[in-house]
Amino acid sequence: MMLWHFVFWLSCAVAVVCSASLLFVRKPMHGAVYLTTAMCALAVAFYLLGAPFIAMMQLILYVGAIMVLFVFVIMLSPLQETFPLQLQDRSLWPGLILLILMLLELGALLLGGLQVDPTTPQIIDSKAVGELLFGHYKLAVEAISTLLLAALVGVMYFARHLQNHQERKAPEARPAQKEAN
Repeated sequence: MMLWHFVFWLSCAVAVVCSASLLFVRKPMHGAVYLTTAMCALAVAFYLLGAPFIAMMQLILYVGAIMVLFVFVIMLSPLQETFPLQLQDRSLWPGLILLILMLLELGALLLGGLQVDPTTPQIIDSKAVGELLFGHYKLAVEAISTLLLAALVGVMYFARHLQNHQERKAPEARPAQKEAN
């Protein structure tokens, strides 16, 4: 019992720390490592809460597929720019407000007595998840899959546009480099 509590709260702490660290990393690859660690910690928490199917889906989908895709995009991306965290940047404020709201919610849960009973976990099997996904939530699943496909096409378009822009810009920089040598 004590080991279960220790591992559960440790995995939750790792997930929170890694998620918060995403705000302060300078290189995209470091952010991918932090996000992968947070996803693994969430999978451990799901497993300990009695949802082994969700834990395995977390590992297979997020860590195994999506994060590998992110790492390939980061490695193949021609952009090597870093974006340092600046509090004067107004685009940062919605994320910080959401972080503060999540921390307040976590504090309210912890102060109000988190009702987790590890002795009687509810087992969610793959059949129940499949019935819900392709039954009651079928329209939502189709909408999300269409949204993800549109996002993938948009990313490919912007990546191609940036690559063409850099190729047009590169010949202008080459004569300056030759003169410098």
